[in-house]
Formats: sequence, C-alpha cells, structure tokens
Amino acid sequence: MSPIRVVIVDDEQPARNRLRELLEDCRSDLPHAVAGEAANGVQGLQLVAAADADVVLVDIHMPR
Repeated sequence: MSPIRVVIVDDEQPARNRLRELLEDCRSDLPHAVAGEAANGVQGLQLVAAADADVVLVDIHMPR
C-alpha cells in the first residue's frame, strides 16, 4: 500500500508543526507522506492543485 499524501494548510507555523507531529505519532498505523504545506488559502489552493494529495488538512479561518 502506498502512503497517503497529505497537504497541510494553516496560517500559523506552530499549528502546522503540531499537525506534522500528530501525523508522525500515527505513522505506524497510517503510512503517509506530507506532500506540502501552505500558509494561506491562495498558496493552499495552488499546492492542492499541484500535489495530487489524498488528504488536505485545512485551518477553518485564514487570511487570503
């Protein structure tokens, strides 16, 4: 089984760091690869279009 490709979109760096930590904690049960991170909505849309992600973790309230 290939790893799930995850994109993280959040305007706060500490929140993106925490999401990566949480993903790392479950790596043995859920093989994954972080396909990229974005700090705003515009970057997030561009990254999602280019990354061929399986899952996108998005902050609900962000600039742009």
